Amino acid sequence: MRDERERERKMKRDWSDIPSELVHAISKRIPGLCDFVRFRAAYKRWHSSIPLSNAPPQLPWLLEGNVDGQDKTTNLQEEHRFYSLFTGERGTIYVKPSCQGKSFRGPSHGHLLLCKAGYTSFRLSCHLFNPLTHEEFLLSPQPSPTDWPPVHNCGFESWAFYDAHNSEWIAAERRFSHSCAYLGGLIFSSRGGDSTEIFYVSGFKVYEVPPLLEEMQIRWPPTSYLIESDGGLLRVSLYLKCSDHSYFRIYKLMHDETICFWEETSNIGDQVLFLDVADGFSMSATSFPDGLIKGNSIYFLYPDNCQPCRYDIQQVSVERLSCPFQICTWFVPTLNSIST
Repeated sequence: MRDERERERKMKRDWSDIPSELVHAISKRIPGLCDFVRFRAAYKRWHSSIPLSNAPPQLPWLLEGNVDGQDKTTNLQEEHRFYSLFTGERGTIYVKPSCQGKSFRGPSHGHLLLCKAGYTSFRLSCHLFNPLTHEEFLLSPQPSPTDWPPVHNCGFESWAFYDAHNSEWIAAERRFSHSCAYLGGLIFSSRGGDSTEIFYVSGFKVYEVPPLLEEMQIRWPPTSYLIESDGGLLRVSLYLKCSDHSYFRIYKLMHDETICFWEETSNIGDQVLFLDVADGFSMSATSFPDGLIKGNSIYFLYPDNCQPCRYDIQQVSVERLSCPFQICTWFVPTLNSIST
């Protein structure tokens, strides 16, 4: 018996000693952030050779909001639950005392956009907070016309930008509280039934895209989103019926030498859209392990109850998805610093 046990012990593989290249390759195929953290913690050698910034791309979680609050003005409590539709991860994030009670205006690249509770102006003490790393960044109140990448459309009065050259945050005012997107140094602002206005970050208007005729002809225009996707701009219009019969119409921004216009499409390829109540973003299905998420689809929170649904663009069908929360928002988790 002793010889058999000794033989089994010798046959066991010392997994901590596998090549670093293989460890890195495996870590890049782990779809869940929680599993990635556990993987790093399995052995000291793995922990030291895989930095947190090496985490693979993450699909969004659903972050719980306050049941008695508004979806975009929820005040942060000491803790909030999260749930992943794609990996089954669930757990709790804890909010540092300095951020508790702040008004949560929406997610932004792995951070939460916070303002003092009760304020509606973006310029008043607005900052970003990463609930996983507890990093905080105060946004500068000064607008700038320089072309810097945006980090958040807060759905109220302004956008937040990060100046990578000077390592500072800036804010750029917006004229309207409509759906907005940023592309190629320009801000696009629109809502259902209206034309799309194009501005420089400074607020100077440069062009106006005519409204869609089909949206002008109905009494109640659809809920519209402007989303940067795969290097282009999409206008996504949600026509609300009962949740199982709601549908989307999707348009790509086209242009020639003299005019910009919207062209309807029924195929966005491997792109996947995630729509919140007021904002949205796009991801590529090919960035994740096969079968984890399907392209040419839209995951959205139904405006009446914030419950998640999946819309198959090709099949023109809505699938309601199970969620443990009454109010929630999309949140893409990250362990990276916003400055890296």
